[in-house]
Amino acid sequence: MKNKNSNIVFLTPGFAESEQDSISIPALQIYIKSLRKALPDCKMTLLTFQFPYTTEKYDWNGIEVIPLNGKLMRLKKIFIWEKAFQILRRLHKKQSITCIHSFWIGECSKVGVRFSKKHNIQHVTTVMGQDARLGNRYVKFLVNSKTRLVTLSENHKRILLENYGLKSTLIPWFLESRVFPELEKPSIDILGVGSLIPIKNYPLFIRIVGELVKKRPALKVEIIGGGKDQKKLKNLIREANLLEAIQLKGILSREEVFRKMARAKILLHTSSYESFGYVFLEALNSGMSIVSKNVGFATAIPKWFVTITEKEMVEACQQILNKELQKKERILISSEKESLEAYLKLYHE
Repeated sequence: MKNKNSNIVFLTPGFAESEQDSISIPALQIYIKSLRKALPDCKMTLLTFQFPYTTEKYDWNGIEVIPLNGKLMRLKKIFIWEKAFQILRRLHKKQSITCIHSFWIGECSKVGVRFSKKHNIQHVTTVMGQDARLGNRYVKFLVNSKTRLVTLSENHKRILLENYGLKSTLIPWFLESRVFPELEKPSIDILGVGSLIPIKNYPLFIRIVGELVKKRPALKVEIIGGGKDQKKLKNLIREANLLEAIQLKGILSREEVFRKMARAKILLHTSSYESFGYVFLEALNSGMSIVSKNVGFATAIPKWFVTITEKEMVEACQQILNKELQKKERILISSEKESLEAYLKLYHE
């Protein structure tokens, strides 16, 4: 995996503000940290277009991070893009860039396409989420380009192909297993983890819990996350008389989330769309069972109930809760080594 002459530049809308920030796009952090270890002699630079809100360069695990401080302001976008081009020109002049890796089909991939085409540099774009859905105006910049696209699951790959006719290489994310705590005897029946936004479909989550409580009045349910639907969900929980059953825990650190997972039985995931579903990896590695729709890398295995209807989700939860309590066991799905090797192949093709 070692290539002393490589110079990789990453382009992303946002990134961790420090090595202590574990919340900002964790899958991306884990990937880049693993790549840094795999390529100790490779020069790596990361340009983050929108956040953190600073212009001060900083070191992150041996990688120079250059924040452009866009602050998610539309009026600054063109200025930020030009600033990115200036930095890329300077970096390329100092040491030839061998690969640009951009994240999301958006402003970063647009800049990556233009600069890589002009300077004949390999360009890889990882499609990260809803950017594969219809209505993405940035896709046009990738059409007929030499950019190598990466999707995160079979569902994700299919959606990108159906919507835009774009082929991609499937490379899943992986975990940093060492950060997970010891597994415990479950004290939480059902856990929800994710932003409180419409696509996560938490009203469905609340209805399912409402059905389960009819037979299990002592059910213990927690939802972790924050977002614009928080007030709405509080009202729905109150109206459904579920204040005793469901606790909204707000935004927690990843360490706190993992401690919750270590003592929870079921991840109930009602989202209507996922590109990958990193929380699925985390739940399986925490010994949890999963009830979800066919989103992300949903896989029908004994610990994972892939459902279609609300009734099926209720029945799956009931089936898991009715089982005699067994010792929790970790399940690992994706491989760090295989994912890194797949990316390195694209970097050097």
